[in-house]
Amino acid sequence: MSDIRLMSREFLTEFILLYREHPCLWKIKSKEYIDRNKKAEAYKILVRKLQNIQPNATKNDVVNKINTLRGGFRREYKKVHMSKKSGSGADDIFVPTLWYYDLLLFVRDQDIPQKSISNVSDESNHEEEYSEKEDGENLVASEKEESIHIQGVWQ
Repeated sequence: MSDIRLMSREFLTEFILLYREHPCLWKIKSKEYIDRNKKAEAYKILVRKLQNIQPNATKNDVVNKINTLRGGFRREYKKVHMSKKSGSGADDIFVPTLWYYDLLLFVRDQDIPQKSISNVSDESNHEEEYSEKEDGENLVASEKEESIHIQGVWQ
C-alpha cells in the first residue's frame, strides 16, 4: 500500500501536516536542518504515522513518500510559475489540480537549485565567427579545410 493514490486524503493530509511540524526535515536554511538527532526523531514520528496504514514501514518508506509528494508539488508549482512568467493574462494562469498543492506550499522555496549548463551559444562568439568568414580569403580557406577534412573522413 505504498502508492500515494491508494492512501486516503485524510491520512495524507495528516502526514503532510506532521511533516510540516518538523522543519528539520524540510527547511534547508534552518539550524535544525543539519541536526542529525532532531532529524532522526522527526523521521521516527513519521514512520510511526505511516505504520498506521503500512505496518512494515521504514524510514526509507517515509523518505520515498515525502519525495513523491514533493515531486508532484514541484511539477505543479513549475506549471503555475511558468504560466505567470509567460505574461499570460490572469485568466490563463495555470490552476493546480493536485489536491494537496496548498498543503505543501510551505516547501516551495526549499529546493536547492541544481547547477545547469546553457546550451545557447554566446552571440558575441557567433558574430566573431561570422565576421571572420565574411572576408573572402578566410571563407575560401575555411571551405578548403572543410573539404580536406571531409575527404580525409570519406577515404
